[in-house]
Amino acid sequence: MAQHSENQVPPASDNAADLDLPWAPRDHKWSGPKAEHDALKWADGDALKMASIYLYRKPGGNPATEADYKFPVADIVDGKPTLVFHAVANAASRLGEADISESDRKQVEHRIGNLYRQASKAFDDPSLRAPWDR
Repeated sequence: MAQHSENQVPPASDNAADLDLPWAPRDHKWSGPKAEHDALKWADGDALKMASIYLYRKPGGNPATEADYKFPVADIVDGKPTLVFHAVANAASRLGEADISESDRKQVEHRIGNLYRQASKAFDDPSLRAPWDR
C-alpha cells in the first residue's frame, strides 16, 4: 500500500487490503457483520486502517465509514487485523454481484486471486484456487 500523509485520503484504486497480513487458522469462524463491526471499532475513523482490511472502497465515498467499503478479507484477532480464508472465499463468491465498475472488478479479482495463492501456501493446500482459476 502506498504511503499517504496523515490528512491525505488514498484514492479508491489504492484502497486495497494489506495482502501481507498474517493468516488466522484456516478454520477461523468468520461473520461478515461482526468482522465489519469490529473493523470499524478497531479503525476508529482511520481511513488507512479501514482500507487495510477491505478490497474496495467506493470512489469519492467517506473513507472513515464502513458503508462505502466492500469485500472485507480480514478480521480483528487479538487486536490486530488478520486475514481470514472464509472472508476471502466470501469476497470471491460476491464479486460477480457487486455494483462496481468493470475496472474495479478486475482489480478486486486480481487481489482475491493473490490471496488464494497466499492461502494455498500458508495452509499447504495446492487445491486452494480462486473460483475463476479452477
